[in-house]
Amino acid sequence: MSFDELRGVPPEDSVAALAGLASLRADLDRLEHHLIASARDHGASWSQIATALGLRSRQAAEQRWLRLGASEGRSPAPVRVERQRQRSVDEMAGPAMATLRSAVQATLRRIEAEPGWDALDPRADLVRNTLSTAATAPPGALFSLVSQAIEDLDSFTVRPAGSTAALALDRLRAAWTATRPQA
Repeated sequence: MSFDELRGVPPEDSVAALAGLASLRADLDRLEHHLIASARDHGASWSQIATALGLRSRQAAEQRWLRLGASEGRSPAPVRVERQRQRSVDEMAGPAMATLRSAVQATLRRIEAEPGWDALDPRADLVRNTLSTAATAPPGALFSLVSQAIEDLDSFTVRPAGSTAALALDRLRAAWTATRPQA
């Protein structure tokens, strides 16, 4: 609809359309957050994302992503510090642990974006919550939580197949297998 067409719209229709904008903005914010996460999962740099979004710096792109994925007023500084601390701990545990954490985070994003995830199985929400906890857990707990999530996934009566969540779950299983202590 063009601006010229809006001039003839009755006031009550305009008010109703305005009320729908909040819902549309929230949907667009979720979509943007998901697309940024997907781009990062596939190797895009923050600078590339900033350029695509018309932002001036990689920091602006990262801050936008953090704001889109969090409650109002969340400061990116503490998140950056925590992520750096977590990376340092993961590096001490070995490269396989960092790969496992990355796979957990990617899988969690895919599950959250997957329509119908909760309807797959009664334990679908449990898997999501377990992976959410694993995403920030210390390495030992991370491995144990992923083990539990995979065990729960293996008992699903309906398996996710052909979706981006299914592909992320395959990547998670491969990262978990590579991290398992050898007997």
